[in-house]
Amino acid sequence: MEKKYSITYDFGTSSVKAALIDHNYDVIAWKSIPYPMYVPEPGFAEQKVDDYRSSFCTVTKSLLSESGISGEQIKGIVISQTSCTMIFVDENNHFMNDCVSWVDSRAVKEAEELNQETGRSDWAQSKRIPAKMRWFMKNRPEIVEKAKYLLDVSGYFYLILTGKTAFDWTAGISYDLTKPGLMEWSRETMDIIGMRHSLIPERLIASYEKVGEMIPGFSEEAGFVPGTPIFGGCSDNANGHIGAGCIRPGDAHLYLGSSGWASISVAMPEYLDVRNVLQSAVPGIGYDYYCTDSVGTSIDYLISELYKKESEDAGIDIYKLISDDALSVENDPQDTIFMPFLFGEEEPVLDPSVRATLLNIKSTTTRAHIARAVMEGVAFNFRWIKENLKEKGVWEINFLRVIGGGAQSDVLMQIISDIMDEKLIRIKNTRVAGNIGLAACIGIGLEEAKDFTVLDECVKEDRTFIPRPEYGERYDRLFAIYKESYRALKSIYEKLNY
Repeated sequence: MEKKYSITYDFGTSSVKAALIDHNYDVIAWKSIPYPMYVPEPGFAEQKVDDYRSSFCTVTKSLLSESGISGEQIKGIVISQTSCTMIFVDENNHFMNDCVSWVDSRAVKEAEELNQETGRSDWAQSKRIPAKMRWFMKNRPEIVEKAKYLLDVSGYFYLILTGKTAFDWTAGISYDLTKPGLMEWSRETMDIIGMRHSLIPERLIASYEKVGEMIPGFSEEAGFVPGTPIFGGCSDNANGHIGAGCIRPGDAHLYLGSSGWASISVAMPEYLDVRNVLQSAVPGIGYDYYCTDSVGTSIDYLISELYKKESEDAGIDIYKLISDDALSVENDPQDTIFMPFLFGEEEPVLDPSVRATLLNIKSTTTRAHIARAVMEGVAFNFRWIKENLKEKGVWEINFLRVIGGGAQSDVLMQIISDIMDEKLIRIKNTRVAGNIGLAACIGIGLEEAKDFTVLDECVKEDRTFIPRPEYGERYDRLFAIYKESYRALKSIYEKLNY
């Protein structure tokens, strides 16, 4: 039987989204399976590898069963994950630790230590791999000594599905262990950390390069047949980039998921900033990338604390309820401010000690005012990122498209448009836009598509949101207060959290 379909997987901060996609890049079916995050100690953020494994099997079997498509009809799969995840595996390919999430900030002291050793204040960051690797060497030496490999989530699935190890290039560069602009690991960086070179698989692959073919075992548990090819794919921010159709310099997008980011395409290697410019899945293209850690997680926190009863009622669309509440107070400003820093922050400020804060509560402040403040806080972070990019001289964009689950809210989209003073273009199939972009990796790998220009036909726009000038004065004033509030409280956060 001829294989006709791709399955793409996007392992995010709180769930895996998988999509069954046909040869025209149309989504036949998609499904999301949630998994929890654990915080065993302050600053830690971990997830169970068994949760990843079971969610992979469950989501695959559901897609195949509900669509009536068999494993024999799958022509290829590709896997994406949040950048900077850490799974140590032993010589028998067994995982040795709970997966360390990208939001984990346990390695503050180790980042400071590495920065002192290198004489550079920004060489290491607490949420990045060099500092976390040093943390494991100091605090879990038994794991490091016995480990054969350090892998990210995609790399772990490559191993258990094909028996081969690799890093996709976009994820590799986000590990901060590669040579700038080169598809090559940096032994010098590993030596500074003090880590064993062989911990990292030697092979770095392109997004459309075949990792290998599935072998008997775990692949059959999920419903596949041995011999099905797996392609490299890319990290979550890179799949968002191609999912939004950002394949040329100046193309820009926002992502509104559990976390969020602003990303602008740039030509490589002419433009290279070691900290922020990452490699796109598209050859010759990079993206200037700024991640804000708490977007959907801020909404989820709002639900758990202020909408818990309604969220337990299956007959209520909780996200519509929150949007309706926020809209109901649009013309009743209370100037309530929410700073969405639940897990510390990377952008617009690099501060692992900062936490979410609600300011200016009055006796007249309602749940609806707080709901709107949460949305506005997310938007203020994006405006601050835009301000930083303008100061850097790179906010010259062709368009600003928006993808991710949060983009489904017209209210949130309009608030972000008003606060950023930018025209926003929402993409169709916004929740699985990244999955569609990933399917192009399979198409190119199988030589069904010439290159990523195939996305010009696949990425379709849904609705445009235009900033409303009548809200400009209020948001200008609150934005200045928002930044002033963070600066005034910065030392307090440091005393409270570290």
